[in-house]
Amino acid sequence: MRKKRKGCDVPEATIHRLPLYLEKLKLLQAIGVEDVSSRQLAESLDIKASQLRHDFHYFGGFSRPGRPYQVDKLVPALERIIGIADPVPTIIVGAGHLGQALANYQNLDLQGFPIHGIFDVNPRLIGLEIRGQPIRDMDEMAGIVRSENVLIGILTVPGSHAQEVADQMVKAGIVGIFNFAPTDLKVPQGVAVRNERLAVGIMALSFKVKCILEAQTQASPADEVGAPGKTAAEGDGHDQVS
Repeated sequence: MRKKRKGCDVPEATIHRLPLYLEKLKLLQAIGVEDVSSRQLAESLDIKASQLRHDFHYFGGFSRPGRPYQVDKLVPALERIIGIADPVPTIIVGAGHLGQALANYQNLDLQGFPIHGIFDVNPRLIGLEIRGQPIRDMDEMAGIVRSENVLIGILTVPGSHAQEVADQMVKAGIVGIFNFAPTDLKVPQGVAVRNERLAVGIMALSFKVKCILEAQTQASPADEVGAPGKTAAEGDGHDQVS
């Protein structure tokens, strides 16, 4: 008999799907949907209903077998599980182009991650305001983290400075680092890191685009009307993808 997992002991893939479930449920809630079945919710996210039920099983299941989920109850339940039932104070370290873009991204606040500070070492940036939030000197970071109980830091500094800055964040009391720097960080036990590699992501996308184009190139000779063995009247009966 498989031992039931508890609390945070769940697969990484399940953790990544939880925000997708919550996002979809909030959309349903906004248009007045009261109940949704596992099949309906799963199909809207292009996953199997069995996978969704398996993910929810780690946290109690949320409904009786054969009964739909109540949207108004499931939304706050997932918010508690994810840890955003209450706002999670967040800072941005690195106020370059990416840091400023993230500071301007109002959806962070709407999703429960209000920005409590933006920090940089560049004297030309210090004092500028982004949505009413001043860019502060790095020397002020530790004080803000402690006084405002900041838990998460978004790191957008160059890779060559990332580890040094991450060390400062951890020393100040940051528990989770959302790392946009193109390097891996070494952090002590009890600190979580999420790496977001923009260059890696776009290269992975490029690979898929290349494969699509290669498949189209390989298929096109056989699909062309008038190819050897076919006349113009003997087309395949479908449009050629270009």
